[in-house]
Amino acid sequence: MRVLIAGAGLGGLCLAHGLHRAGVDVEVFERAASPDAFAAGYRIHIDPDGDRALRSCLPSRQVADYEAACGRPPRTFAFVDERLRELLTAEIAPPGADSGHRSINRYRLRRILLSGLDERVRFGREIVGFEEPHEVNARFADGSAATGTVLIGAEGTHSPTRAQLLPHAERVDTGVDGISGRVVPDGPLADLVPSAFADGPGLVLAPGGRNLFVATHEDYLVWGLSARRETLPAGGIGGLSPDGLHCLARELTARWHPRLRHLVDAAKEVSGFTIKTSVPVPPWPAGRVTVLGDAIHSMPPSRGIGANTALRDADLLRRTLTGGGDPVAAIAAYEREMRAYGFAAVRASVQAQRQGLIANRPAFAMSKAALRMLNALPSVRDRVFR
Repeated sequence: MRVLIAGAGLGGLCLAHGLHRAGVDVEVFERAASPDAFAAGYRIHIDPDGDRALRSCLPSRQVADYEAACGRPPRTFAFVDERLRELLTAEIAPPGADSGHRSINRYRLRRILLSGLDERVRFGREIVGFEEPHEVNARFADGSAATGTVLIGAEGTHSPTRAQLLPHAERVDTGVDGISGRVVPDGPLADLVPSAFADGPGLVLAPGGRNLFVATHEDYLVWGLSARRETLPAGGIGGLSPDGLHCLARELTARWHPRLRHLVDAAKEVSGFTIKTSVPVPPWPAGRVTVLGDAIHSMPPSRGIGANTALRDADLLRRTLTGGGDPVAAIAAYEREMRAYGFAAVRASVQAQRQGLIANRPAFAMSKAALRMLNALPSVRDRVFR
């Protein structure tokens, strides 16, 4: 069996390692010219599903490098209001226990995943289409082609493989715009961080359908301000420069707690984003081509599970393809299971985004009251969040 993987993202590279370890002939084709194109990016959250997938697919050397690159795992997740009043603080794991949650720089993780696959990753090779007779013939933008037993589309949200395989699969605008900022303090990071976020990330829930996600890392902090587009001046962030985005973020948080305003003001790198999500697709006939990760079930970042779901896809596909049966049957088994948990993750992320951006005042007050009530029941609260 020869497996072609389109896209050298986290899911595609994790799958490549898992197949290579099992003795499968695998080749990865990446449209970027070199690994340097991946240099941008913040730290990401790896949950127990993603952690298990990495440990199952990677060789021991890469697992060791992954463990060494992980930052201090989060112990809590906090919800506060715009005045930094506690709504709920959930314990992810008891003190001293391993929650299975990790934090790692996306670029660093990608470099770790690239190591050991030097002869199997082809840069500057963008797949633009395929034919699927008895085998799969993948066509590239430069006019070349490659033939394999199966083709895996792991190119992310704008996957050409998905566009041909499932032209009816949609991604829709959720109506939410965001502004992200990165803060590198001049002094100790602890002096900058509100106490609510000292032991893990958190979410500021503010009136008017707005929220602010805050996460600290070893020597910097990132925040992401999200808002329903109809609540924003001029109808959204389209066309704003980084300075314009920063001014808008300051405007939206002008009446918040001074420490939160300081976090927003202190950002040196600011960018904007529009949140889209995939729409669940009914089952389709299995063949020699399939997709994983954001290529099929992209989702809002509200639960931090997009990359983890892609890694889970990779591990599942590794297991089905190396089970010794017919490749098409293996892909069918993968797709049945992936559709169930993948689109469940999409629904959960969309729901979490809605719950964090309630614009209706009575509904917003009820939501905060519910969080405070759950916070008053520690055993229930912690069990729910773990």
